[in-house]
Parts: sequence; C-alpha cells; structure tokens
Amino acid sequence: MLIDGSLNTRTAYCVDPYPYGGHGLLTVPEKELVGLLRRARDTGFVPAVHAIGGAANRVALDAFGSAGIGGRIEHAQFVRREDFARFGALGVVASVQPAHALDDRDAADANWAGRTDRAFPLGSLLDAGATLAFGSDAPVAQLNPWAAISAATTRSSFDGRDPWQPQEAVTREQALAASTRGRGTVRMGGPADLVLLDADPLAVADSALAGLPVAATLVGGRFTYDGGWAGL
Repeated sequence: MLIDGSLNTRTAYCVDPYPYGGHGLLTVPEKELVGLLRRARDTGFVPAVHAIGGAANRVALDAFGSAGIGGRIEHAQFVRREDFARFGALGVVASVQPAHALDDRDAADANWAGRTDRAFPLGSLLDAGATLAFGSDAPVAQLNPWAAISAATTRSSFDGRDPWQPQEAVTREQALAASTRGRGTVRMGGPADLVLLDADPLAVADSALAGLPVAATLVGGRFTYDGGWAGL
C-alpha cells in the first residue's frame, strides 16, 4: 500500500513543509489504511506500507497500532525521532534501501535542510530496537546487495566526498544480518540458500565492499551460479 510519494518529487508526506511549500501527499487516509491493515490481519497477510516522509511514517505506525498487526514499512527514509522506538514495539520491520542514502543525499539536503540527521536513520532505528531488512528497490537502484551493505556501513560512495550522516552507519555484522533476514549464519536444518564469496566480507577494505566478488550461489542446496565450486 503506497501512502505517500517520493523525495525527489516533493510528494513524500512530511511534517515540516518543503522549501517551496507543501507537505507532500498522503494518498491513503489513515482510517482507510487501518481498514486495509485489519483485512490483512484477518486473512493472514503480512502487509507492507510504502512510507518515505516523516508524517507518512507516523500515519503508518499509528495505523499498524490501531489494527493490531505487525508488518513492514517500505523505505522509512525520513522518520521523526519519537517514532524510532515504535517500529520494534509494534513489530513493524523497517524495509530499507541503503543505497538511496547516497543516491538521494543532495535531494535530501535540499528538501530536508537542517533535518537530515534523521534521514535514512539506519543506526538510530537499530539502536531503538527496530528490525532492518535491506533491499535494493531495483530497478530504481542496482540489484546488488553488496552496494547496499557498503552504503549502510560506510555512508560513502568513495567519490571524494565526505561520508553522509556517518553517525547513522551500521556495522558489517548488522548489515549482513539485515541482508539475510536475520539468519546470518549457516546451521543444521536451516535453508540451504547460500552465497560463496571470494573474500571475507568482514575483512575487505571499505572501498572494495560494494564490488565483492561472488564465487557461487545455491538455492535449496542446488547451484544456481557455479564459479567452479560444484565439484568440490
């Protein structure tokens, strides 16, 4: 359910006005959203609500609370500080796309001037007890989990600019957990959906993380990409 727009079009629904006026768009009224979430609850769906602006995230969290159901908020790019802890308390996963923090940093600085210390707030959400789930938002951004992990842990594009809002960086261990839906380890009885790498993601240089080479992939224990490991 998409309840607001985007940052670049100034349609993400925000508490504070944009520089040229307006607060963005709320495309689904809260009462209607609560009804949709209750239907999801009653039919066993896990709902996902698209919310980018701080006001949209507030509305989404209020609706999840009223409906008595957990789920996901997609993007959560700009969140009021008083709402950080509500994600974990309500059982709402913050489904985020860390690469957008670097793609959209100039737009965020222009449209959310003076408030970007809480833009793409990965570290703050984790510290407040939220669960993060990383994604790419492909085809809007490249379908590369290592680009997301790099952006989340360095807040840098390594283009000569300073890292953007580096206080919101997370550790590599936290980023890997968010990229594997919290699994992060291989254990007996777990799903055999595996990625074999040519380097240790906890040890490579920051600048090499986004291009980390993949040797092979397995889904359900079967090789779906074989870089020479299948015969071992």
